[in-house]
Amino acid sequence: MEQEQILRARIASLTELRGLFQALRALAASRLQEALAALPGIRAYSDIVAEALADALALGGTGVRSTGRRAAMVVVCSEHGFAGGFNARLLDEAAARLRPGQDLIVIGKRGGVTAAERKLKPDLVLPTATHIAGVGDAAHDVALALSGHAEAGVVFGRYRKGGGFDPAYRRVLPPDPPAPGGPRRAPPLVQLPAPALLAELDREYLFAALSQTLMESFASENAARLRVMEAADRAIGDKLEALARAENDLRQETITAELLDVVTGWDAVTR
Repeated sequence: MEQEQILRARIASLTELRGLFQALRALAASRLQEALAALPGIRAYSDIVAEALADALALGGTGVRSTGRRAAMVVVCSEHGFAGGFNARLLDEAAARLRPGQDLIVIGKRGGVTAAERKLKPDLVLPTATHIAGVGDAAHDVALALSGHAEAGVVFGRYRKGGGFDPAYRRVLPPDPPAPGGPRRAPPLVQLPAPALLAELDREYLFAALSQTLMESFASENAARLRVMEAADRAIGDKLEALARAENDLRQETITAELLDVVTGWDAVTR
């Protein structure tokens, strides 16, 4: 009887835990779909800004501007856990690329914890977006953190069709607009002096590039979390089936023992 009560308690706790994992799985799936729907627009916006910067450079002919002397490596990790090896893979990629003297900026509080566990010492840890509406604010915070830097690159998770991701790297400072190729369209009409126009486009380019990398990583993070939650749900489901069989076997043994007691008692009475 005591063993049966213990089994029932374990089944109840695992059922409750499974419900939590299923809720997290549904949330991750929803946020992944939202990010995938937003990515084409952000990519198009980033490409348009990059082309505008290339046109402005062609007009001004002044080259790339420098805003400081420092260099930084930005790693876009997750704000929360249950993302499997997402943060570890990105931090390993950043550590392999990190040069002496570079500032290490980790985006995502959970990523900051993982960095400390891996003996990395971030110079700055910033919160990241937990929903797509927060990507713009997160990009603005990172852009502010990069003020005064002449060089900066971002390590992020590039979403791969099918639910996977690959660690990727993108240079965001100095701006890296596309090289002119093929016949160029007519030069745009501008009202601003070339230095002012380039300064504005530099800022817009940085914001667009950061927004794209943050959204890419947000999609990859939720894809990783979705796979972790699906694996956890399957594992708990298998465990619950095993416990249910054990409970049935124990109940059958109890019934059999009670029947044997009845038969033995009846045999003793009849004799």
